[in-house]
This record gives sequence, structure tokens and C-alpha cells, in this order.
Amino acid sequence: MFEEQIEKIAELARIKLDEQEKKELAKSLNEIIEYVNKINDLNLDDFSPLFSLLENLPLREDKNLQIQNSEEIELIMKNFPELEDRYLKVPKILDK
Repeated sequence: MFEEQIEKIAELARIKLDEQEKKELAKSLNEIIEYVNKINDLNLDDFSPLFSLLENLPLREDKNLQIQNSEEIELIMKNFPELEDRYLKVPKILDK
């Protein structure tokens, strides 16, 4: 059923699939479609959508997360490849 679509996707992705792989992918796609159809068949009229998972979760108290142990700081700085005025220097990854 899905062999033509799988061949087209494989061609676009420039990957080679043998016949067995095509059959397995077609079977997997068919199972996914069947599962989605089962979900679509459910009567969900009595259910309201969930807007946020965070509404009822307990929040932790903010704490100062700075390293307090000077030995740890010195060890980190000693092992870091590049420093500048006691700051860890990293490659620039964002442009303005």
C-alpha cells in the first residue's frame, strides 16, 4: 500500500532500500495509520483539553547555584583550555 510513497521518500533522501526494508517500512506505516485511526474513532466529546502541565506542579525554592568551593573553581580553571581574566573563554556561537 505504501511502497510507492516509501520509494519516493527514499529517492528524495538519497537512500537505497532493498525490498525487505521497503516491506518492513510499509508495514510500520500501516500500523501507525491504523493506530491514528483508532485514536480518531474515540469519542472525546466529554474531555476538555489539557492546557498546561505546569499548573499544578510544585515548584522548588530558588537557591544560589554558584560553586562555593574554591578548590573546585581552581580545578575547573586549571583544566579549561582558554581563560581570560578568570573567565572561561569559549568560541562565539551567536551573531548579533
